[in-house]
Amino acid sequence: MIEIKKAGNSTEFKTIEKLATEILHEVYDPIIPAEHTNYFLAEFQSKNAIEKQIKNENFSYFLLKFNTKNVGYLGIQELKGKLILSKIYILKSFRGLKIGKTALEYVNGFATNNRIEKIELIVNQQNQNTINIYLKNGFKIVESIVNSFPNGHSVEDYKMEKILITE
Repeated sequence: MIEIKKAGNSTEFKTIEKLATEILHEVYDPIIPAEHTNYFLAEFQSKNAIEKQIKNENFSYFLLKFNTKNVGYLGIQELKGKLILSKIYILKSFRGLKIGKTALEYVNGFATNNRIEKIELIVNQQNQNTINIYLKNGFKIVESIVNSFPNGHSVEDYKMEKILITE
């Protein structure tokens, strides 16, 4: 059974931090330097960073559970007229079980229920499997961008978006 639970306390944010550490190294170390993954984790996926994003930047985080086990997480940000799908990560051993599909359906439903017409995301250009999943789920590549970080590292990403039909 797949469950999506809104994270709302320090214990849950710490769980997301631990999941992020495991998943992001596995996903990104083959394509970017591990020290940048560490920087990214500290700046954006630590318990404290998550708490600040929720408090100050209109983020929401959710734990993705499979048979009651925390197996991934989702982060979204509501901005004027659009929803940013900021993070969706699943432990490698739980991929292929429709958890990501369920999470994307949840994001679509969230946007629709809140009368948001566009979902945007950023994905690394070298992360082809993930790009294919987004394309299969109605997202389109709209821009090729270079994201530069204060630690001196930069990555080549795609900006993708999905336009929702609202009634």
